[in-house]
Amino acid sequence: MDMGSEEAQGLLWGVEPEGWASHEQNHLPLFRAMMDATGIGSGKNVLDIGCGAGHSSALIKETGATVVGVDAAQGLVDYANTTFDGVEFQVGGIEELAFEDDEFDVVFAANSVQYAADLGIALRELKRVCTPGGSIVAGLFGPPEAISYKPVLDALGPFMPRPPPGAKPGGPFRLSAPGVLEQGFTSAGIEVLGTGEANCPFEYESWDHFWRGTRAAGPTQMAIGRAGLDAVEEATRNAVEPLTAEDGSISFDTNLFIYVFGQACISS
Repeated sequence: MDMGSEEAQGLLWGVEPEGWASHEQNHLPLFRAMMDATGIGSGKNVLDIGCGAGHSSALIKETGATVVGVDAAQGLVDYANTTFDGVEFQVGGIEELAFEDDEFDVVFAANSVQYAADLGIALRELKRVCTPGGSIVAGLFGPPEAISYKPVLDALGPFMPRPPPGAKPGGPFRLSAPGVLEQGFTSAGIEVLGTGEANCPFEYESWDHFWRGTRAAGPTQMAIGRAGLDAVEEATRNAVEPLTAEDGSISFDTNLFIYVFGQACISS
């Protein structure tokens, strides 16, 4: 399968799980907003697909819900299993879920659908495993003009592989334009009930703190694999220099994430 596949993404994201865990906590406002939108609580059976290091699954469990966390990266699943109790974590991909039809009341996908090789297949899988009339929610980066972290992503751009001729535009914002994710839901048989947004400021006490989390992200690991650690680190350091305070801390105050939530349509 191609580099956009679940197998490849799992290899990229599983290299430095502790580093990614330190960054993943910045997304807690998004996780909470998505949970509120879908009414996650006691008695709900939830699939957290693309659970990463497990912080979203742990929050879901705190509500009294039963949750299964799934991620393509073995390293992240291993980290989650040794860090959070009472949650079942397992390795798996979003485009071929190892669950029965209609198994979950809520399917929760934070920062995961944009990494699917085929969005349509991924969303149809989310619908398949969701109880008819159940809730499905997906969240990801908002528009690039609302992302303070964008200079970091731009710094990685020159190290990324060029898309093949005729391919749809890629990159971290490919699903961020208004209506794109909503259309994906509708095409997959998911009735869109609403949208929302959550700001996730990224705060780091030092360059080392920032680089530890950023280096662990899948896109950064891809860049490092293509250009080497030194080149990617230098480009990233230059990108964040204007955002670095005198005490060495680095802040990205505005990172607007968007989410779409809907209901799995009952098949006729």
